Amino acid sequence: MASDRRTPAEPDRIVSRVVIELVRGLIGTTRYQREVVRGLGLRRIGATAERPDTPMIRGMVARVPHLVRIVSAETPAPSGEPPGNGGRKR
Repeated sequence: MASDRRTPAEPDRIVSRVVIELVRGLIGTTRYQREVVRGLGLRRIGATAERPDTPMIRGMVARVPHLVRIVSAETPAPSGEPPGNGGRKR
């Protein structure tokens, strides 16, 4: 059977996420900058997109730092631990 030859699935990896927000308009930008912003998944001012925190995504953000802002870059809590409230008082 073909299913017997498959390798076992990799264990779930903890992937940190980054939330990016478009803070400036795209009028007056170059075509390349518009393509980078679109590649990040942003369409209009104030829009946010959650992406994996990889060197490729960080490189895209570095190409248009005057147009976007990183809202949060979080690492998920290890399993078994509830996420904290970030040090904020209730």
